[in-house]
Amino acid sequence: MRARSVVRRAAVGSALLAALLGAPAVAAAQPAGGAPAGPATTASEREDLPLSIELDAVTGILEPGQDLVVSGTIRNTGDATLEIPRVVVHLERSAFASRTELDEWREADTTEPSGRGVLTVDLTEAVPPGAALPFTVTVPAASVGLRTSASWGPRGLAVEVVDRQDDVRRRQGLARTFTIWFPEQDVTPTSVSLAVPVVGPAAGSEPGTDTLLTALTRPGGRLTTLLNATADRPEITWLLDPWLVQRAAGGAAPAGPAWAERLLGAAADHEVALLPFADVDPSAIAHSGSTSLWDAAVARSALTAQEVGVPDPGLNRLVLPANPTPDAETAALAGTGGLMVVAPGALSPAAETSYTPSARSTVETAAGEVTVLVPDERLSAALETGTVQERLDDETRPDQLTPTTAAQDLLAELAVLTRERPNDARHVLISASRHWDPDPALVGAQLEALEAAPWVRTAPIAELATVEPVDRGRLPEREVATAEISPALISTLEQTLDQRVALASVAERPAALVGDLELERLTPLSVAWRDDPDGRDQVVAAAVARTDALRDAVTVRPGSDVFLVSTTGELPVVVENTLDQPVTVVVALRPSDPRLVADEAVTVTVPGEGQREVLLPVHAVQSADVPVTVELRTGDGVVLDDRTVLTVRVRAEWEGIGAAVLGGLLALGLVLGIVRTIRRGRTAARAAPVVAGPDALSPEEESDELEPSGTPGRAAP
Repeated sequence: MRARSVVRRAAVGSALLAALLGAPAVAAAQPAGGAPAGPATTASEREDLPLSIELDAVTGILEPGQDLVVSGTIRNTGDATLEIPRVVVHLERSAFASRTELDEWREADTTEPSGRGVLTVDLTEAVPPGAALPFTVTVPAASVGLRTSASWGPRGLAVEVVDRQDDVRRRQGLARTFTIWFPEQDVTPTSVSLAVPVVGPAAGSEPGTDTLLTALTRPGGRLTTLLNATADRPEITWLLDPWLVQRAAGGAAPAGPAWAERLLGAAADHEVALLPFADVDPSAIAHSGSTSLWDAAVARSALTAQEVGVPDPGLNRLVLPANPTPDAETAALAGTGGLMVVAPGALSPAAETSYTPSARSTVETAAGEVTVLVPDERLSAALETGTVQERLDDETRPDQLTPTTAAQDLLAELAVLTRERPNDARHVLISASRHWDPDPALVGAQLEALEAAPWVRTAPIAELATVEPVDRGRLPEREVATAEISPALISTLEQTLDQRVALASVAERPAALVGDLELERLTPLSVAWRDDPDGRDQVVAAAVARTDALRDAVTVRPGSDVFLVSTTGELPVVVENTLDQPVTVVVALRPSDPRLVADEAVTVTVPGEGQREVLLPVHAVQSADVPVTVELRTGDGVVLDDRTVLTVRVRAEWEGIGAAVLGGLLALGLVLGIVRTIRRGRTAARAAPVVAGPDALSPEEESDELEPSGTPGRAAP
């Protein structure tokens, strides 16, 4: 019953579209059940035909008793007028049984059949050069020629235009497409998941990023057309980079806030899988050996999604490699239970099969078993370009590609895929690339067709991740793409940011100097930088320059040579600070010669935009000219700056010589003083008169001198 109602809706829609197109009056319409098939043409040969036929509508799903309606536009790109256009509708009676047969129909050249003619219609208006003529023709159900018992599936449908006045009736134009014959029956549908990355330009803080984001989110920009094509299609899973939403909502790009608001409003109806923050390159991170970067990007992605209002992301550890064939090291980032979506057709089934298997596989990695989802290459090409034949850009798409032909191509592919194993349910994945710039009309027609097809059901990726896996062999252990950011550049970035943290630790308010280090670590790792390696190098160079600027903010003023003429002393050093806040540093000396030994370091606080002199104790062992490096360190001993070198001219023996000379001078002075004193005494003795007086007496003489009364006597004059 569902099939009947769907087909009726399709038929009614085709009829309404035909009425709206305002097709011209038909001069003659005659079923041509036995009309011979006309020649076909390749895409390149179509350019040589004077007419281009654009099919605007067909009865996409045709059931018994239903008319086949075809609408389109004839465009005369030649030099001659098409006097009496004759439209011939051709239909293949047999269903295509394989995807190869579908390709043979699409690519058939002018010598091959284009099906049985089922209707011939002469139009009443001429088509002069450069003019266009819309048409609508209806093949009565009785003329379709397909029985109810005929197997369901895609039939080749061709519309040919000739000039009735041309006796040879040479073909002037041809368009090929499909219609799906579907009698009422039970079908085991093929489940289809659709994954579309929503990513922006290379992440960065420079104005160039916002310029690119402005171009992407304005009317006609890639991100705007992406929303136009997918926002109202809840069957599509968005693989979303929250950095993009955060940056757009920030307002640096004029149209960004409106774009972000629209995306967040539509996200509630979509399954959303979070890519790591800034869409970092998983392969580059895996090959650098720094898996902590991946963990940081995943954690920041979840936090940012919550901050900007992404509603309930169902998946938040999705690996989307940029390498066409990822390796086991990259897959390991997903961890046990994680998902990795590879490029369409990247992994073929280990065993050859005659049917299209489900998209899910598993691979063994160092982190355990990881689920790998492999998109179907042909279906993904059909979504991205409108044709399954190859991934084409806008300049090489067939000029006769229309939403109708794009939808019928996709329906035919899925019909054949379903008929390969009609009783086995399979689940396939269709994906687009990161750079997809969709045509909303093409995508809308394709998804409407999928919704109407009873042999197709759309389902989220979370459901695909639970189906029975298909063995697709092993991934290569390690494959590095030349476009990846190199481990050496990642190491340079890590080192310079670690140095900045150390430098800033000496400041009173270090956070103001450090900045968002995690953002600086992750932005150069964006996949989008693969397209601009020079720009990526500049981002890393800018981070190094910011660290160097901080290092140059606290320095030692270069000084002149210093003389040390004693075994101990203090060397004067001036520390300058150009920051607007105080810094506390440890100043130390590193002599290059053991003949000079530096004593303890000195901790000093230097005011903002100021300087401070520091006296550093040293002692000399022996005389020499010794280069001495002045180190500025953090309190933890990390060297911040050691670019200043002073030459200390040590003259340690001068102290001993000076002491000896001084001692000799003192001794000499003492001797001279004694000699002078003696000489002064002798000179005085010779010059003074002799004064008589008692000499020292012996005890006997002293006794004789006493008077009888015992009183002393006076010396005689």
